[in-house]
Amino acid sequence: MFLFVFVLGICVGSFLNVLIYRLPQGLPLTGRSFCPRCRHELAWRDNIPLLSFAFFGGKCRYCQKPISWQYPAVEIATAIVFCIGYLVFSMREDWGIWGFLYYSFISSALIVIFVSDLKYQIIPDQIIIFSVFSTCVYFLYLYPILYTIYHILVGLGTSGFFLSIYLLTKGKGMGLGDVKLALLMGLLLGWPKILIALYFAFLTGAFVGVILILLGKKKFGQHIPFGPFLVGGTFLGYLSHL
Repeated sequence: MFLFVFVLGICVGSFLNVLIYRLPQGLPLTGRSFCPRCRHELAWRDNIPLLSFAFFGGKCRYCQKPISWQYPAVEIATAIVFCIGYLVFSMREDWGIWGFLYYSFISSALIVIFVSDLKYQIIPDQIIIFSVFSTCVYFLYLYPILYTIYHILVGLGTSGFFLSIYLLTKGKGMGLGDVKLALLMGLLLGWPKILIALYFAFLTGAFVGVILILLGKKKFGQHIPFGPFLVGGTFLGYLSHL
């Protein structure tokens, strides 16, 4: 079963790479996969998760240009995250299969947000909207309606806090994508788990920012994607809840 979950995570990670590439650029999700360098459509043997990358030496079979390490990294990361969820939920009989499936879904959404913001500085609205809707449905299915309302209020409060930062700094200290992500974070985690997530995000964000400035990679006041830190905090807060 553990091996099945790992392979499932790799396959899902392959699909997440499609979302990461296409959503920020407004490309349709349907249609054959293609090489981002030469735009040549890929055959089935070019699309085997992880194995194709290794077999062709990390290069496109048609143009021989290097393929980004993002692709195998996302596939392996997704597999690891799925396995962590399986280990946790296998010890929690009260959560059941629905808990694991929801964890797998929301983890996949967070991985897409993490890489999209890091690579393109864009947090796709489609991922946020679908995740918020799915979370509300999941909560309504498992818990009393007051529980869902309570989490919605925490989400709105967190998003409002981020919106105030966005308005006060005129978009320099926070992007609108972060404001929308904060809604999902608050909804998912509730109080006081959201505090763990925010503390971790602001602490690690400030630390990495200082390091990048000292290394000359960034200048003071220059924008650094904050989404990856928020995603890291969300994972920490969510797993601590389990």
